[in-house]
Amino acid sequence: MNVGVVVPAYNEENLISKTLSTIPTFVDHIIVVNDASTDNTLKIAQKFAKKDSRIVFINNTKNSGLGYGLKKGLKKGVELGCDRLAIMAGDAQMDPDYLNKLLDAIDEHQVDYVKANRFMDYEALQAMPKYRKFGNILVTMLTKFATGYYTIFDTQNGYAVYTKDVIERLPWQLVGDRYEYENTILIALSIINAKVKDYPIPAVYGQEKSTIKLFSTVSRVLKILFFGFWKRIYYKYVIYGFHPIALFVLAGTILNSIGIIAAIFLLVSKIAYSITPSAASVMLVALPLILGMQMLFTALILDVIEEKR
Repeated sequence: MNVGVVVPAYNEENLISKTLSTIPTFVDHIIVVNDASTDNTLKIAQKFAKKDSRIVFINNTKNSGLGYGLKKGLKKGVELGCDRLAIMAGDAQMDPDYLNKLLDAIDEHQVDYVKANRFMDYEALQAMPKYRKFGNILVTMLTKFATGYYTIFDTQNGYAVYTKDVIERLPWQLVGDRYEYENTILIALSIINAKVKDYPIPAVYGQEKSTIKLFSTVSRVLKILFFGFWKRIYYKYVIYGFHPIALFVLAGTILNSIGIIAAIFLLVSKIAYSITPSAASVMLVALPLILGMQMLFTALILDVIEEKR
């Protein structure tokens, strides 16, 4: 089995050497994606490459984002003949001792994609900074609905292994170029009915400095998840194989919208003009909301069942 590792790196001069030196010897190709670093990341990696022939480089002429680099790196790995491709960030946060376990999990569980989950380890969970923990949990819960992978967690963890087959089948145009990569890759995987598995791995926190701007990143991810949800419903349950889930989601959304608009109208009439709503007008609010929620819950249940299938 030919194994490749993609190492995305942006201004990681302090940790890129440690990352490269700890990649296991059974790895056949190491693809370093330098995303236009402004420090000595590239020079240090090139110096290290002189004593490790497995290393090849992709140098972006301008900073294009994590997702952009990973997409280029994974496709390069397929060109090099890799059967399995892993992601190991250049900040040495991803424990190389677990790489073989992630690879084994692919075949043991017969899945297309295995990702690390730090939340399965109590000590690792306590070590995670509070703001990261809160943001991760919030985005993970929303990602579950957007992707249809309800049994996975820690969706912002990029330590993962892909099969060559799933890389070749993925609709890469739906995958984001920046830090929303982890969320959009799951949406793309769901659209092609890829099998995904979590694997417990402790978190590693040390000298790394995050370049993520929390507010702008979270707001962008929330926007991506909203539109990603509708893309998944459209492609998975309409285009690639019609399913009643699409009808339940659409009808439920329309009915809830009607109920909310009617409720706002009655509230404004009461406050502004002191018009007391009649029983019939109240029913125009309650009935669409009740039916709409029932349809959305039905769609949710069917969606959960689809993941198990």
